[in-house]
Amino acid sequence: MLNEKNIFFNLDATNKQEVLEFISNKAVELNISDNKEGLLGDLNKREGEFSTGLQDGFAIPHAKSEYVKTPTILFLKLNSPIEWETMDGTDVKYVFSLLVPKENEDNIHLQMISKLAVCLLEDEFKNFIQSCNDAVELKEYIIKNMEVE
Repeated sequence: MLNEKNIFFNLDATNKQEVLEFISNKAVELNISDNKEGLLGDLNKREGEFSTGLQDGFAIPHAKSEYVKTPTILFLKLNSPIEWETMDGTDVKYVFSLLVPKENEDNIHLQMISKLAVCLLEDEFKNFIQSCNDAVELKEYIIKNMEVE
């Protein structure tokens, strides 16, 4: 669900659309998805329903998509904050993307979003995510706190 290859630091993006395109491209490169345009469409559709921007610089764009092969979490740390509709009006610099196959049992995407949202209420979790620049260390910390593999 999460490994070092799904963690990206120092991403240059100037807007939300570039971030969603990056996620779609990487999902195909990493064999998480088999259709870049289809996944991008699903991410945009979800974002259009209600912004996935949270607070304190975090966003969790996600999709339950027929173009996703396996439940996956991607993490992106942007070089510069970008505009994104958030609950507190702040720009976004830290992005967790949750990608789940459309035909998924147990509503795993809701469980993933719920666990992540709870973690993002904790200052210790947010501070670690914001300061860590080691993919292995970050992966292990997220897995431990979200209880996912």
